[in-house]
Amino acid sequence: MPKKLPKNKSKRRRIIRLKKEISKKRKRSLVGIAVFFILSVAAGGGTYYAYFYQSVSLTSENENDIVRSYYLLRDFQQELEAAGNQSEEETASLQNIRYLATNLSSYNTSAASNLNTVEGQSALNRYFNALSELGINATRESQNFYGNPELVAEFIADIERTIGYETTAFDYYRVNQSALESELSDGE
Repeated sequence: MPKKLPKNKSKRRRIIRLKKEISKKRKRSLVGIAVFFILSVAAGGGTYYAYFYQSVSLTSENENDIVRSYYLLRDFQQELEAAGNQSEEETASLQNIRYLATNLSSYNTSAASNLNTVEGQSALNRYFNALSELGINATRESQNFYGNPELVAEFIADIERTIGYETTAFDYYRVNQSALESELSDGE
């Protein structure tokens, strides 16, 4: 494009028309670049949010394990207290304790999803390991609980420690513990 417009009228019009077309193309390309940039930022933000959400959320398998363990742990605690106080029949009480302890010990196969953050995996795996150890130890001692308040007190202390791990995991994954408690109280 010449810097000076020619004196010839038809050449001048052609150059002016070309300048307008170039200006329009430049505006269109700037708008296209701006739209592309905005879409890229939106896609990047959406990807980051999806990654973040996945890393701090439970998978459905972990969610089911946590809900099941919440109720198992409370039932186990109630059965231990009943066995220590001898408020139920001995065979039924010991059978319930053995059943609950076996279910708790099955948590050694549960593990946090690899999609979660390291901190979340650690909290959840610590909780599952505590449940498993509690269940294994209770299975070994399942015949000695009835009428033995000292042994029951030891296991209640272990349950409280496990509940501490549970609270840490629940806080990290923002589990609605009040909903679980309300279902527990509704079931009684």
